[in-house]
Amino acid sequence: MIMAGAATLMLVTAALVHPKIAAGVIVAITMLSQTIQTVTGVNALGYGDELGVILAVVLFAGRRLYLRGSIRLHPSMWFFGAFAVLGMVSSVVNGVPLSTMTTGAFLFLKGPALWFAVAQLDWRREDLPNVAKAGAGFVMFVLATCVVNVVMPGPWNAWIGRMETITERAGFTSLTGPFDHPVGLGTTMSMAFLAILLYRHFVKKSALNTALLVGTGLACIAAFRRKSIAAGAVTALGMRAVLPGPKAMYLTALAVLVPVALVVGWEPLMTVVSSTYQEYTADVTETARVRMTLDAISLTLAAFPLGVGFGRFGSFTAGEQYSPLYEDFGYQWIYGMGPGERGGFLSDTFWPAPLAETGILGAVCYAAALFLLAVTGWRLMHHSSWAHVRWIGGVTVAWFATLGIESVVAPVFVSPPMFALPFVVAGVATALTSAETATERGTDHESNPVDGGQEHSESTTETALPVAPWAAAPTMSHRTVEDV
Repeated sequence: MIMAGAATLMLVTAALVHPKIAAGVIVAITMLSQTIQTVTGVNALGYGDELGVILAVVLFAGRRLYLRGSIRLHPSMWFFGAFAVLGMVSSVVNGVPLSTMTTGAFLFLKGPALWFAVAQLDWRREDLPNVAKAGAGFVMFVLATCVVNVVMPGPWNAWIGRMETITERAGFTSLTGPFDHPVGLGTTMSMAFLAILLYRHFVKKSALNTALLVGTGLACIAAFRRKSIAAGAVTALGMRAVLPGPKAMYLTALAVLVPVALVVGWEPLMTVVSSTYQEYTADVTETARVRMTLDAISLTLAAFPLGVGFGRFGSFTAGEQYSPLYEDFGYQWIYGMGPGERGGFLSDTFWPAPLAETGILGAVCYAAALFLLAVTGWRLMHHSSWAHVRWIGGVTVAWFATLGIESVVAPVFVSPPMFALPFVVAGVATALTSAETATERGTDHESNPVDGGQEHSESTTETALPVAPWAAAPTMSHRTVEDV
């Protein structure tokens, strides 16, 4: 307890003196909190991500109010707010206990809260090279742990793994790296691969980032998580399709490599496809993801226009407290959907939770808010004249896209280690949008020696990105971010 108090005091001090470094520390805490809990056996340490989010909101928002007298807002906040209101009204109508409603709501809103906190800092383009270096350092740390994991899989899993036995796929050990489950490594390395790929396109290519690109790709594959590999591959192909530059090489590579990959990997690919098809179609009443999706739709229709309330269906809170709705549906008799340790499959997907708990309107509001955060990144990606800023915009788009794909089969927007990453980079993108808007207006009232000092030019020769129909917004002078 004394050590936890001392660590919190140090974090508070860092947040006031070096807030951007403190933000990085908080992100690291959110990513490793479950691992720390597993290694130490102290359950309270598993809530480090929640504590980090609360501290970030209080410290960063309070700091901005003190320095600026204002809070930076964004259109997505109104949709997150509407989602919260709909969920609370649904909870009250359905008699959900206050403690359940509070914890259930915070589960969905901790990511948006972290985005809001990070957006209150005055991020400048001069900060972004350091952000890239810090990210590269963390990736090298993860890859180093993967090497140890390969060399000594048994002892490593005994020390850091959540499962008692090593997870294997197709006879190969599924790596976990510094996380307590392979899914953490798979998704994190998929996102790192996309960030490095975009850095090489927007900023520069080097031997180091080539090695990191290969390393993260191999680590993602070695985790043997189908959803992470597929989501990363689809997002990488999609991002390359919308990025500037000649498309002839890209299309030629697809035309040549895709048939070759299908021929070489046809047998294992068909094995995966067949097993997946059987898993999701053989008996939908026994497959958690499908069963919960169908039941969420029925609950939503029955309670329309509201939902059944926070913490009642599909969320971690509902599984932890074992919602009475689960007993009504007979989940206690289905493998992986029972109470306690028998409920390992109750959080295997994301969208049934906001859909059932807040209703169709709430789920639409949450999805719209995520979309608006991605749009902020898209506009930076094709409007900014600075390479590192375009890179941050591209990473924002790519990370929300890949997690959007994964969210169909995993609670990626609420679960560590990956939930914080898209919201944090969106917070940086939001602040950069505000700074560029102020600069173009000639009213850069946010320049402050405390947060960034003088701005310097950054040469770039890259062409502007094509404008997608849904992002055909005005130039950066359009007010997408407000200071209130």
